[in-house]
Amino acid sequence: MSWQRKSLRRRLLLWLLGALAVISALMLFEVRSSATKAANEAYDRVLLGSALAIAERVVVVGEQLEVDVPYVALEMLTSAAQDRVFYQVVGPGNAFITGYDDLPVVDGNEIPKNDSPLFFDADYRGDAIRAGVISRHISGGRLSARFTVMVAETVEGRNNLINEMMTAAIVRQLVFILVAGIVLWIGIGWGLKPLVRLEAALNRRTPSDLRPIEHEVPQEVRHLIDAINDLMKRLGASIEAMQRFTANAAHQLRTPLAAIQTQAELASDAKDPEEVSRRLEHLNRSTKQTSRLINQLLSLARTHQENENFQSEAIDLKRLSEEVTRTYVPLAVAQRIDLGFEPLDPTSSVFGNGELIKEALKNLIENALNYCPEHSTVTVRLKQGSKNVVLEVEDNGPGVSLDQQDKIFERFYRSETRDDEGCGLGLPIIREIMERHGGLIEYHDVKPGPGACFKLRFPLIVP
Repeated sequence: MSWQRKSLRRRLLLWLLGALAVISALMLFEVRSSATKAANEAYDRVLLGSALAIAERVVVVGEQLEVDVPYVALEMLTSAAQDRVFYQVVGPGNAFITGYDDLPVVDGNEIPKNDSPLFFDADYRGDAIRAGVISRHISGGRLSARFTVMVAETVEGRNNLINEMMTAAIVRQLVFILVAGIVLWIGIGWGLKPLVRLEAALNRRTPSDLRPIEHEVPQEVRHLIDAINDLMKRLGASIEAMQRFTANAAHQLRTPLAAIQTQAELASDAKDPEEVSRRLEHLNRSTKQTSRLINQLLSLARTHQENENFQSEAIDLKRLSEEVTRTYVPLAVAQRIDLGFEPLDPTSSVFGNGELIKEALKNLIENALNYCPEHSTVTVRLKQGSKNVVLEVEDNGPGVSLDQQDKIFERFYRSETRDDEGCGLGLPIIREIMERHGGLIEYHDVKPGPGACFKLRFPLIVP
């Protein structure tokens, strides 16, 4: 199982406990340092007391120093722990007086002259020891000199004390982490309860229930819920468009398909060759009408799909219009229609979806070619205004009557013209495309004379 798919509760718990473990390790490091310092201070005071007790027993006898070591002072060191104790008294010129003569030698220059002690760690006879050294001046008789007293002990007692302090600290930290883990586990579970209730509510919904989620959720999840609600809204619009498309397709295809079936049956039953020819001609026209209807329905579905996946980019409208117009020149020539293109110089760019803009222009050119008689003129033209770029398709065909101009952008509305292969979807498709681009489509009569001019207005890109 990948890390991303692990339980959110476990992930949070691991992160928090990991952080607590790192903090605890740093705290234990500080505790050990403090414990070592405290143990050294406590044991060093005992070492210093023993050294001072010995120094007080140093006396001058003639021209020599003598010392009567008070063993009670040494027993002070061994009473608290099973450590071994060593001592040494050295006179002027490092002359050994009493004690252990093989203890580590200390340079006299390192010993403070202000009666302060010196403590250091060393190895002695294979054991780690801690030693304390003091230097004192003594005068008496014919001798005035400085002597040094060193008292040392093994460090088992110190280490045991430090280990006891560390063990107690570790136990406290483990208990703290355990309690924190339990509290976090319960707390995270309590914090995730709104998500559990949300899950149960969503599981109770039917597939057709796309209402917005209105459950109370933590603030951190609010943006996710908003995104889901937006997705449901767009999904609902897409499903509604699909249902509308299916209903329209079923309704519009039923009539031409029935006509095709009727004409085919009449043609098969007809005996007169002229009657058969006429029926076949009707059959051919019905087939063309159905083919165009299917193409327009597919175009409408494609437009909805592009709307859902709309990606806006800068479009060179001059190049796009020229390419589309060029593809219809052979068809225009075959129908004896003059199809031309008047570009805009300098060219202007618009933001939008190139495929949708091509679909809109194709529909306008096809309408012009279908509705114009032979020897007509169709012109694709670009113009630029102060706030928009206008793409025009103008022809000198029959135009649109005044009483029909308010209806031509309705779905499945067909004007009364010589062409009976239309399906009334071209202009509504163009209107939807222009609305998606923040523009609009306009119809204008061509004056003087007959003709129609459709204008696509796109918002101008401001540099």
